[in-house]
Amino acid sequence: MVCAPTLKQSFAQESAMSLSLPAAMLAVVILATGCQQEPNQTQLMASASRHQAAGDNHAAIIELKNVLQRTPANAAARLQLGDVYLESGDVLSAEKEFRRARDTGALPAAVLPRLGAALLLQQRYEQVLAELPDGGALPAAAVADVRALRGYALLGLKRTNEAEQLFAAALATQAGHVPALLGQARLALLSGANEAAMSAVNAALAAHADSTEALRMQGDLYRRQEDHAKALASYRQAIKLRPASLQARLDVAALLAADNQLGAARTELAAASRIAPGNAAVIYTEALLALQEKKYPAALERLQLILRAAPDHPPSNLLAAGIYLAQNNLPLAEQHVRRFLANQPQHAFGMRLAAMIALRSGKPEASIAMLEPLLEQHPADAQLQALAGESYMRMQAYSKASACFDKATALAPPSAMLRTSQAISQLGIGDNQGAVAALEAVLQAPENLAANDNDGRQRAGALLVAAHMRMGAYDKALAAVQALEQQHNNPALQNLKGGVLLARQDPSGARRAFEAALALQPGYAPALRNLTQLDMLAGHPEHAQRRYQAALARDSGNIELMAGLAHLSAQQGDMAAARNWLEQARRSAPDALPPALQLASYYLETNEVPKGLALAQKLQAANPGSADALALLARARAAAGDTEGALESYTDLAGRQPDNPAVHMQLAGAYMALNRTADALAACRKVLALQPDHSAALATAIRLMTELRTWDQAVALARATQSRPDSAGLGYRLEGDIEMARAHPAIALPLYQRSFNLAPSGPLAISIHRALAATGKDSAAASHIGRWLNSHPRDLPTRMYFASTLLAAGQFRAAIPQYEQVLGVQPNHVVALNDLAWSCLQIDDKRALGFAEKAYAQAPANAAVADTLGWILTQQGQPGRAVPILKKAADSAPQSGDIRLHYADALLRAGERREARRQLERLQADAGYKRQDAVRTLMGTL
Repeated sequence: MVCAPTLKQSFAQESAMSLSLPAAMLAVVILATGCQQEPNQTQLMASASRHQAAGDNHAAIIELKNVLQRTPANAAARLQLGDVYLESGDVLSAEKEFRRARDTGALPAAVLPRLGAALLLQQRYEQVLAELPDGGALPAAAVADVRALRGYALLGLKRTNEAEQLFAAALATQAGHVPALLGQARLALLSGANEAAMSAVNAALAAHADSTEALRMQGDLYRRQEDHAKALASYRQAIKLRPASLQARLDVAALLAADNQLGAARTELAAASRIAPGNAAVIYTEALLALQEKKYPAALERLQLILRAAPDHPPSNLLAAGIYLAQNNLPLAEQHVRRFLANQPQHAFGMRLAAMIALRSGKPEASIAMLEPLLEQHPADAQLQALAGESYMRMQAYSKASACFDKATALAPPSAMLRTSQAISQLGIGDNQGAVAALEAVLQAPENLAANDNDGRQRAGALLVAAHMRMGAYDKALAAVQALEQQHNNPALQNLKGGVLLARQDPSGARRAFEAALALQPGYAPALRNLTQLDMLAGHPEHAQRRYQAALARDSGNIELMAGLAHLSAQQGDMAAARNWLEQARRSAPDALPPALQLASYYLETNEVPKGLALAQKLQAANPGSADALALLARARAAAGDTEGALESYTDLAGRQPDNPAVHMQLAGAYMALNRTADALAACRKVLALQPDHSAALATAIRLMTELRTWDQAVALARATQSRPDSAGLGYRLEGDIEMARAHPAIALPLYQRSFNLAPSGPLAISIHRALAATGKDSAAASHIGRWLNSHPRDLPTRMYFASTLLAAGQFRAAIPQYEQVLGVQPNHVVALNDLAWSCLQIDDKRALGFAEKAYAQAPANAAVADTLGWILTQQGQPGRAVPILKKAADSAPQSGDIRLHYADALLRAGERREARRQLERLQADAGYKRQDAVRTLMGTL
C-alpha cells in the first residue's frame, strides 16, 4: 500500500513553482541606451520586436543577428537579442549577449537587471550577489530591480530573513515594484501564509495589471487551491498580453494535462515548442504529459534529454524517480531521488517519495528516517501516517504500526486497504483472532462493496485466508476462498485456492484449482509454476513441458513462458534446451532486458565466456542505468579473467546501491580475486553492518581472518554469531571452519556436530565428513554422509561432493553408483555425466563413451567436458575423431597442461607427428607443468 498524492499532480505542482522562481525578473523594463540607429537597423529591430510580440522568437533572433552582423557594437540590439534568448529559455546565450552589450557601452541600469535574471535562472546565486552590488549610481527603478534580484538570490540560498529585507527595500525605493511584491508572495508561501501570498500578488496586479509574471503567479496560487478554472483564466490572460510567454503556455499545458484534457495540452505544448525549440522546460512538460498517459518510456526519454545536459536538474530527477518507482526499477528510482534531495534536502514531497522507494526496496528503517521529520511537521497527514504504519510493520514494530494506522483511520475515511493494513499489524503482534475479525469486517462493510475499492477487498480476503492458514484452520481458509470466489473469480484467486487445498493434503483438488486459473488466463505464470512443481514431485517433467508449450502456442511471443521453459529445462539438466529457449526469447524481444540477462548468464554458466562477455557489454551500453546489466558485466569480466575490470564494475555498482548487502559481497569477491584481502574484509564488514546475520558475509569474513591469521578476531565473530538464537547453528559451524583452518579437525568435529543438531543440512554433512576424514575416520565419514544421502536422496550437491571425493581417492567403482543416482534425478547433469564417463574409463567400462558424448552434447564449449570425450576416443582407438575435439578444448583452456598433453597424444596416434611435437615442446617450455616425465615419454616416441 503506497499512500501518496497522485504522482503526476505532485510533480506538476512542484515544477510549476520551482521552474518559475526568478521569472518575475524577466519583465524588467528595457531602459534607453542612448545609442543612435541607422534607419535600416531601426527597421530591423522594430521588425524583431513585432515578431517577438507575436510569439515568433526564432524570426526575431534572425532579424537581430542581421543587425549585429552589420554593426557588432550595437549595444541596444545585443540587449534585445538577450531579451529574446531569455524569453526562449536559452539563458546561456542570453547571458553572453548581456555581457557583450555591457562591453560595447550599454548602461549598467540596462544591463544589470537582465544579467541578474540570466544568472538566477542558472541558480548561480552567489554570482548574482557578487556582480550586482546593492546601491551605486543607478536610477531608482534599476536600484529596485537589483535589490529584488539580490532578494531572489538570497531566497535561493535559504537566507530568507535577508531576502525579506531586500524586497522591502526595493518597495521602499519604488512603490508597487512587481518583482519585489512577487518575492514577498513567495516568502509568504514558504511560511504557509497562502492568503498573504495572494494579497501580495493582487497588489502587484493593482500596480501593473499587464504583468504577465504576476498573472502567472496568481494562476499558480489558484492551482494550489485546486481552483483550476481561475488558474486557467490567469494563465490565459498572461498569454493574451504576451503570446511569446513560454512559461505561461507551459503552465496552461501542465494544468490541462492534470485535468486530463490531453489534446488541448498538446496544442499548448506545440505552441511552446515553436517559441523555444529544444527548451528544457518544454521537454520537461512533455515528460509530464507522457506520465499522464502512463507512457513511461517516452517520459523517461524526454527527461534523459534534460539530464544528459544538466544531471542535477531537480524537477527532472524528482520526476524520473517517480517514474522508475512506478516501473518498480528501485535502484534507479533511489539514484534519482538521492540526487534531487542533494539539491533540496528538506523537500517534503522528495522526502515522501524517498520513503516510498526505501519501503519498496525492503529498507523500512530508511523509510522511517525520512518520515519521522515529516510527521512532526504534518501530524494530521493521513497518507504519511499510513506510510509510516507500513514501514513500522515491515520492521515488525507492530505496536507502532498499529498506532499509525489508527491515526490514519481517524484522519481519513476508512478504506479496505487501510483497515487491511491494520489487520496485518494485529497479526504481527500475535492477535490472530483480532486480525481475523478485522478482515471479516472489511469484507462485510457495505462501503467496501464499491468497485473502486475492489483491490482492497481482494487483498483483505487473501489475508483472511492467510490468517486462517497461519492458525491451521484450513477448512475456514477454504471457506473464505469460496466466499471470495462467489463475488469475483480470477486466476489469482484460483491459485490461492490451490495453495489452500495443498495445505489440506488435497493435491488433486489443488491441481484442479491451478488448472482453473489457467483456464481463466492461459499464460498465468504463478499457476504454471505451481503445476510444474506438482509435475516434478510426481516425476512427470514432460507434463510440465507440454503445459508450457501449449501456453506458448496460444501466445507465441510470451517471453515469460520461454523463460519458464528455459528454467524447466535447466532443472532437468538439459542446458542445450535451456539455451535454445533463452535465445528464442532474445530474438522475440530484442529490446527486453530480462531474457537477455538470463541468456548472458547461461553463457557464463556453460563456460561460453566470450559470448557472455560480449552480450553483457552490449546490454550495459544499451542500459547504462540498469544495475542488473552492470552486475552482469562485472560477473562476465570476472569470468573472463579481467579482475581489474570486474572490480571497477562492482565499485560502480556499490556506489549506486550503497545499502545493498549483495553488492558489497560481490565487491568483496572482486577484491579477493586480486588478493586484496584487507579490502575484501572491509567489504564484508560493510555487509555485516547492514545485515549482521548475513551468513555468506560471516563465512567469508572468517575465512579472510584465517588467511590473515587473526584467529582471535575470527573466533570472536563466530562466538558473537552463536550468541544470537536465530544464528547459533551458523556460529558453531563457523568456529568449526576456523579450527579446520588451524588444522584442528578433532576440535572442529564437535562444533560441526552441534551445528548439525541445531539445523541439519547438506553443507554441514559435508563439513562433518571432512572433519572425520581428516582425523583418519574414513569409515565413519562415509557412514555419516551416507545416512544423510539415504534420507535426502534428492540432495544433489552433497551427493556430487561425496562422488567427487570417491573419484579423487581412486574409488571409481564406488563413485559410479553415486553419479548414477544424480542422473536418476537430473538425466542431463553435465558434471555428473562427465565424471561418470571418466570413472567408467578408469575401470574399462564401455559405457564411458556414451556418457561422454551425452555430456558433450549438453556443453560443447566446456573444455573439461571436451577433454573427457577426446581422451576416451583416443583411448578407444578413435584418434581421428578425438583430434578436433581436443584442439578446441586446448584452444579454449590454454593454461591446462593435461588437456594439451591429451591433444598431443591424440595427434601422435593420428599420425600428425609434427603438430604433436609442437604441442609437446610448448609443454616442455612450461616450467610450472608437473607431468614433465609424461611429456618426455611421448617425445621419446617421435
